Amino acid sequence: MKTFEEMWEDLKPYLSCEKGLDEGYYDGKYTRYFARYCKHIVGVDVSQEFYEIAKENLKDLDNVELKVMDALKVDYPDKYFDVILCTSFHEFDLSGKEEFKMDLDLKRRILNEMSRLSDTIVFAEIDPDNLSAELYKVFNPIEEHGIRTQKSNELIDQVLKENGYKLILCDRAVDKISYNSREEFKEDMLAWWAEVHVPETEEEKQEMLKKIEDILESRKFLTNLCFDDVFRYTVYKRG
Repeated sequence: MKTFEEMWEDLKPYLSCEKGLDEGYYDGKYTRYFARYCKHIVGVDVSQEFYEIAKENLKDLDNVELKVMDALKVDYPDKYFDVILCTSFHEFDLSGKEEFKMDLDLKRRILNEMSRLSDTIVFAEIDPDNLSAELYKVFNPIEEHGIRTQKSNELIDQVLKENGYKLILCDRAVDKISYNSREEFKEDMLAWWAEVHVPETEEEKQEMLKKIEDILESRKFLTNLCFDDVFRYTVYKRG
């Protein structure tokens, strides 16, 4: 499997452009990689909270313009962007914690809006088999993140083909995230999904940490003090 840096090198020919759109920038981690290659990036995300976080994280970059904007209403002309990068499409329909459901119609409309804006679309997201799907259930037991990701990938392929795109690149890579201690590792896992659920008591926190520990040990991640964040990346081009 390729390394995370090799993934970005594979994507470099498609991300190297004048005008790029980062669709769903979250905390700006992947926007920073995009900014290596693109001269001017417009980042859109529907969350004001993520806007504030990403703005702080990317304050040293002068080629990134962040906006709070609905992915269904990206206020730019047709084919305005040379490329769109999306690193969080699988989460675009997350809503509520009472039942597992997917809004495939919403996702389809977002993909159609992307198709309006660029002839090149790049996705780099967690692989459906990523262990993070199992960890997510510690915070929201009814969520099936692996299924959500797989169904999202299938819909991307279907809708973009309907819109005249061809899949020209598909591969997997791993982002190896290292830690100094087991405690630091487990605490960071709590922080990863703090927007989903924060333990209300010390007892609940310890129960969650124990579940996290068991899941991580099942892959020997705690033994190696390294989380293997596996990504699937794809490039679609039209014309």
